[in-house]
Amino acid sequence: MEPSAGIADLHVHTTASDGTSSVAERVAQAADRGLEAIAITDHDAISETLTEPVTRRDGLEVVTGVEARADVEGTKIEILGYYVSPENERLRELLARAREFRHERNEALIENLNAATGLSLDYDDLQAAARGSLGRPHVAQALVDAGLVDSIDAAFAEYLGTDSAAYVEMERQDYTAVIDAIHAAGGVASLAHPGRIRSDGVPELVATLADAGLDAIEVAYPYGGDSGPAKRNEVGVQTAADLAETNDLLATGGSDCHGPDSGKYRLGEVRVTRAELDAIRDRATV
Repeated sequence: MEPSAGIADLHVHTTASDGTSSVAERVAQAADRGLEAIAITDHDAISETLTEPVTRRDGLEVVTGVEARADVEGTKIEILGYYVSPENERLRELLARAREFRHERNEALIENLNAATGLSLDYDDLQAAARGSLGRPHVAQALVDAGLVDSIDAAFAEYLGTDSAAYVEMERQDYTAVIDAIHAAGGVASLAHPGRIRSDGVPELVATLADAGLDAIEVAYPYGGDSGPAKRNEVGVQTAADLAETNDLLATGGSDCHGPDSGKYRLGEVRVTRAELDAIRDRATV
């Protein structure tokens, strides 16, 4: 898939969660790809190097964001927060609880893998190798290094995917708490990749989120293609755009890039326009 017309990639991960590059490395990569702005949206975490809702680095606008796991009446979703103040106490408390959930999940996942494979993966060793927050891509790399599988994709398919025997679901926080925390931090709340939600009732789910204060929905996303994941429901780009209009939501978009060594997604593969970025920034209250 060729990069869409636009100037900003608003869904980017770093070593603060399960990405394979630091914030500084990601900024350099974005500059090389001709981007004018990126949003760093790590899973339930904000890099310590991001101290303001938005900064300029090497000529790029770097938006401080987050991708928070949430639960909507039993349905698992992710909510992106943009232009958040990383020092906001309410957001910090939400992310601290999420880190506890992640630690518990990772310990159980590694225990399951060792039992299933006969390996002796060590949590502390994996954490050190991750250079940040330990995630499944780091564990996948350990399986490749051990010779158990040939690629990160194979590791997810056989051992780490949501349908694998070793998979452990992470506890999630209520969607209203996530949206409220993002707003308390001055940010803009956007539903991430609606086509990947395991539900046949996404339109109703989006309406519920909009009633709770959701600001936006991720319309542009690399479903399928050479590097993106397949959809889990019938919501594609056009349907997401229709849901945005129906529920008076802003449109966001991004590549969900985890890094050149993560086995998926390419930085800048999906972009939003300057007008779309300005609308998101104008909605923020910091």
